[in-house]
Parts: sequence; structure tokens; C-alpha cells
Amino acid sequence: MTEVSLNLPEDLSNALADLARMNGESVSHLATDVLRDYIEHERTLTAQIELAVEEADQGKFASDDQVAAMRARRWSRNAG
Repeated sequence: MTEVSLNLPEDLSNALADLARMNGESVSHLATDVLRDYIEHERTLTAQIELAVEEADQGKFASDDQVAAMRARRWSRNAG
């Protein structure tokens, strides 16, 4: 394992320590989990964006009806 040193703002450092304490884990373990989740999220998001750009370059776009249906689903989910 590689050691990394971070300079964090005091409020972020305190919040990280408090959360680690509440969850019964070390700051290092919690920070590792958070970074791992963030990196996976960013990789997934980047892959989705790259796919969308490829589809757009190929002229593949959602129709107005597809967009309206997607908005309706999202709004109905958020309404309740």
C-alpha cells in the first residue's frame, strides 16, 4: 500500500474524523472508501459521456417524444 499525505481544510478534516469515529473505522479506511467510490463514479460518468458523444457524432439523438417520456418519469418519481 502507498502512503499519501493530504492537507485538508480543518472543517473537512474534522468532519472526516467525526464520521470515521461514528462508523467505528479509521480515518484512513474511510478516506480510502470515499476515494474509491469517487473514482468509480467518475470513471462511470466519463464512460457514459464518451458513449453519448459517440452516439451524437453518429447522429443518434432522442426524439422529442422520448425526451418528454423521460421527463415525465423523472417528475413522477420525484413528486412523491
